[in-house]
Amino acid sequence: MISTKRGVMESVETMWNSKFSCEGYMYGKVPNTFLKEEIDTLEPPKKILFLGEGEGRNAVYAAVKGHEAVALDVSSVGLKKVEALAKEFDVTIETVHTDLSEWQPMEEQYDVVMSSYMHLMEPLRTEAFHKAMKALKEGGIFVGEFFSQEQLSRTSGGPKNLDLLYSVESLQLIFKAYHIVMLEALEIVLNEGTHHVGEASVIRVIVKK
Repeated sequence: MISTKRGVMESVETMWNSKFSCEGYMYGKVPNTFLKEEIDTLEPPKKILFLGEGEGRNAVYAAVKGHEAVALDVSSVGLKKVEALAKEFDVTIETVHTDLSEWQPMEEQYDVVMSSYMHLMEPLRTEAFHKAMKALKEGGIFVGEFFSQEQLSRTSGGPKNLDLLYSVESLQLIFKAYHIVMLEALEIVLNEGTHHVGEASVIRVIVKK
């Protein structure tokens, strides 16, 4: 029976390696709409960390726009696809292979931290987001889009486990020590590859350090 933190990391990595071993890109090569909008407002070059970046669509877009992009993920297969996508678009991406429970970032090294549809249970969720805020430079921003708890009944994507979904209240609590610029729940229509398609319930958040 696997019970250690390392064992949990390996089981999560195995799951995502299996998912990302599919042909093509599960969520497409086009960046998440919300993250793209925020990237487009940034004057390059900014150093941007993408948490749980998967196959790299957001990080590669940021690099194409002239930013220094860092893609962090637990999946070695996903990060290989990040590198392949970066090569396709003739950009360079730094990749970091780690589980967020073991991630120990340097403080104040990023201008921006971004994440889309990263599924974390507590207490790891709070721990990871607090690490992300510490990794931001003073005045830096955190930008995220996540499935809300209302997504549980939908078929457009996301986990079927309430503990992996988000609420406005939980994010307010996590980021209470910082300036929350935006925090809203809304309904959108997803068209991201083959695994995020249709009407979805999401939460968007922007936090300034």
